[in-house]
Amino acid sequence: MLDVHSGNSSTEPYTSIGTRDPRIGVTIAGRYSAEYFTRGRWRHDSHGPGSINVHRTGEVTRYRFPLPEDPNYQFALIYFPFEHLLAAADYLRKPGQRTAVPTFGDFVDRDPAITHMALALAQAMSVGERDIYGETVAAWLAVHLLHKYGPKAYRADNRDAGVIADRRLARVVEFMSTHFAEPLTLDQLAHEACISRYHFARLFKSKVGESPRRYLARIRLDAARRMLETTDRSVADVGAACGYSVASHFTAAFTAHYGVSPRDFRTSGRQS
Repeated sequence: MLDVHSGNSSTEPYTSIGTRDPRIGVTIAGRYSAEYFTRGRWRHDSHGPGSINVHRTGEVTRYRFPLPEDPNYQFALIYFPFEHLLAAADYLRKPGQRTAVPTFGDFVDRDPAITHMALALAQAMSVGERDIYGETVAAWLAVHLLHKYGPKAYRADNRDAGVIADRRLARVVEFMSTHFAEPLTLDQLAHEACISRYHFARLFKSKVGESPRRYLARIRLDAARRMLETTDRSVADVGAACGYSVASHFTAAFTAHYGVSPRDFRTSGRQS
């Protein structure tokens, strides 16, 4: 889950909920300060664009947010499911090694990869991308957190992920082309390819030249274009038939891809 906050401040302490799910704060714009209570006193952190804050897991912590330096600051807060980390840790562990997921302490760091990922997630959320987008990012983020901030054993482990055979790739493409109207997930596509979801997206892109999400979107939008040209179904019905349950999300995706709204596309086609 992703929340985007802007301009929040409070001198009253805020108590977080203890959870094993990591919470990752990413400053998107502006500067602000945060204070947290630990070891009997308040400690101060300053955050600027690109700073990363991984909140404590498994602890209740008190925070407060002084008046920000920039009232228009923005930060994204990612609530990351522990189960994703556990699945990635189990996959990455060496034979005979116990599955171990790190518990993160509060730290401020700069991680351009996570910053760009948070910006991409916020943008995707604003245009109503489907779940497969978030699932692809979650799979990558789980491995990234373990490699960069987890036990050294995960960072040192180098294993060959293999390749997607042409017949497997053809099966995935056929599955997408047949089921594009359904809310497909990354797990479903990886299952069709008979490969781990942690390698599927990368291998698919290396073979096809674009991510599974973009390829699926292209299939959906191409089908929508044909329906607009050859049927009298309403724009909302066309979007729903092509996997977009919300009409505004369909309009935004179609306009971004073709440079014209679905309604204008149909009108211009009939006039010509």
